[in-house]
Amino acid sequence: MWSIRLEVDSPHAKSLAASLATEHDVSVSENLMTLKLEEPRAKDLRAMWNTRLRSLVIARNVIEVMDSSTPKE
Repeated sequence: MWSIRLEVDSPHAKSLAASLATEHDVSVSENLMTLKLEEPRAKDLRAMWNTRLRSLVIARNVIEVMDSSTPKE
């Protein structure tokens, strides 16, 4: 069995996890999001990993745009 684990420590952990809302392998605790994937075939795991990372990159970009448009006090 092949496995990959990613931990993201971010104040936006809940938002990042929400971009993976349909996944059963995501957990959030305060500012820490954890993603774990397991698959018997490395080729399939790589495809699953790439899909999840694309979702996280897009979510991060949206968060950055939203943060930049929020007036600073």
